[in-house]
Amino acid sequence: MVKLAATGDVLRTTAFLRAIHATWPAAKVTWLTRRSAAGLFDGNPLVDEVLVTDDAVTAARLATEVFDVVLCPDADPDAAVLAAMAKGKERRGYVRDAAGRIVPLSPGATRWLAMGLSDSAKKANTETYQKLVAEVLGLDPSLVSEPILEPSLRDASDARALVQGLPRKGPLIGLNTGAGGRWAYKVWTRAHQVTFLQLATDAGLSVLLLGGPEEVATHRELLAGAEGLPVFDGGNHNSFSRFAALIDQCRVVVTSDSLAVHVAQARKVPAVVLFGPTSAAEIELYGRGTKIVPKDLECLCCYLPRCERVPHCQALIEPKVVLAAVQHWLAVAQQGMHAR
Repeated sequence: MVKLAATGDVLRTTAFLRAIHATWPAAKVTWLTRRSAAGLFDGNPLVDEVLVTDDAVTAARLATEVFDVVLCPDADPDAAVLAAMAKGKERRGYVRDAAGRIVPLSPGATRWLAMGLSDSAKKANTETYQKLVAEVLGLDPSLVSEPILEPSLRDASDARALVQGLPRKGPLIGLNTGAGGRWAYKVWTRAHQVTFLQLATDAGLSVLLLGGPEEVATHRELLAGAEGLPVFDGGNHNSFSRFAALIDQCRVVVTSDSLAVHVAQARKVPAVVLFGPTSAAEIELYGRGTKIVPKDLECLCCYLPRCERVPHCQALIEPKVVLAAVQHWLAVAQQGMHAR
């Protein structure tokens, strides 16, 4: 499997691993990715080895070993050239030809490539990434399941101890405060985050702030504004394993379309997901979550890094609407406990 891209995209593509093993029961799976995403596979029982792109040994391996099947699910130029370079008896997805062009290898791959080149096709799409990419790779979509991310026993234990030691009140929910740097308006506004913290704690909830190194200042400001409230910092320099372990401790996670969505899917934690410039249709929540999309906004799913619209899409998502969705999933969980 050749899958580079952003860590969130790499993680959601692990949803195909069970389908791969069902299609080729004796498979030994080698995953080629960037070094920044390699840690996603720690403890993954369905991946036998991970190769990283900046290792000279990887190039030697691709030049000498023969794989039965080479899978490249995205029309990314770097991934496609690596898929073309790898020796394979069969290839599915994409390769890059001698003229540097991306070549789709199936009708499903042609369709996915066309969607990536057309904003109107993206907006019109109603199918999930899992369904679309299963067709790219020639896999049965019914065999695709949740992404896989396994926290280590130590990280799981440390996360439990951290949460048990918090002076919290009521159910603990997670608020993922960032979304990477590619699309500025994937991130909920700071003002709405502040208001949400107040509304959530007024409703008897505790909140764990989740984010990466880019959100250090954000967390500092949110914590200062929530002094005296049951709002806590989950840290900004967590490994993928520890991040997953922290999400495990949350009853519901509020997040933009980012890595945290796919971690929540992997850990089977309900997610309330806020959308703007990216496709809500492509995100599969497996029946455990709510997609919140601003109403009556013709420019949604624009994939623009920035825009001049005021107010922009994320500013139109009201904190009270998000809180209502959180409370819905808390109630669902409560009903499930009573049913048992």
